[in-house]
Amino acid sequence: MTEGKLTFLTEVELPPFCFLSEAVEWVAFGRVPQMQYHSDTSTGEAVDYRFYWREMPDNFQPHTEYPWFDRLEFDSLGLPINEAYFDAAERCYYECVAELPNRILEYQAKDVLIIENEDGTAFDFYEQQIAETQTKLAELGPLQEIVEEVEAQFEPHYDIACAKLFQLLALGQITCQSLDMERWERLVDEGEYEEAARFDDVPQQAFSLAMDWANNELQINGSQHVCLRVRTLDILNNRSNLFQSGTPLSVERFGTFYTSSNAASTNKRVKAGRRSVVDWGLLEAQLQAMTESGALPEGKENCIYELIVFAENTLGKGPSRTAVQRNLRRQLDAIYAQN
Repeated sequence: MTEGKLTFLTEVELPPFCFLSEAVEWVAFGRVPQMQYHSDTSTGEAVDYRFYWREMPDNFQPHTEYPWFDRLEFDSLGLPINEAYFDAAERCYYECVAELPNRILEYQAKDVLIIENEDGTAFDFYEQQIAETQTKLAELGPLQEIVEEVEAQFEPHYDIACAKLFQLLALGQITCQSLDMERWERLVDEGEYEEAARFDDVPQQAFSLAMDWANNELQINGSQHVCLRVRTLDILNNRSNLFQSGTPLSVERFGTFYTSSNAASTNKRVKAGRRSVVDWGLLEAQLQAMTESGALPEGKENCIYELIVFAENTLGKGPSRTAVQRNLRRQLDAIYAQN
């Protein structure tokens, strides 16, 4: 511990459920899921943002994520610390360096798009994007190599956590629940939003060690299931099988906090919100351009699907119909109420 500094500990309020991916990180790295209080403006009720039916599908994945590993996580797992890692991880995360190679391939697959400047000169938009992305990758690529080398040390601990949870899930000692995506979309189309958010137990035989434990999605009998979640109480009831013995600490109560004189210091880190799949401002601008040019399709549903196609062609990623309807509802209702 750095001389003159204290580590302040505080109580954590667990949510009743957490995502399966959160449970894995809890077991692997000690990242305890916390309540994410959300105030429902329609009822005034304070609820956990996870799995709340009024916020679906925006909460189909954890709302926050840890961009990089903390010093205490290195210490708790007995891993050596490379000081260059922290600055490298921060830069690479906010520049999305891991995504740059795929982005270059996406740009290379695009058709030529000529943009004319005000001075009459012209350039290929995607060719320019390729050059800029390659320059950024050349600059930040070595930092990404540092990040990948350091974070590879954590992979065995992650794999062990998956194996521990798999055993308990397969034996039925922990129950996992999910949403049937096809059922959810059908009921949402019918306006039955609360009923659509009904969770069902996942069959024990549906799990495998080879599944993507970070994705919170699963194929069950040919159907896509999302929002995989487990009860936090189940994790605690099985803590002797899931968690390694911790290091004893001497703590003292100080107001609402606890202080420890023998806990290591941690680097300042804030959880980051999960990035949006699409740029909704861009889609709103496209909707406005379609309106002003008289190119609106007949009917709101056709317009939604045109916006999805526009996002796929322009951004390489397309949102769901429900996401478009939810994020652009006000604009779409206003436009088609006049037509």
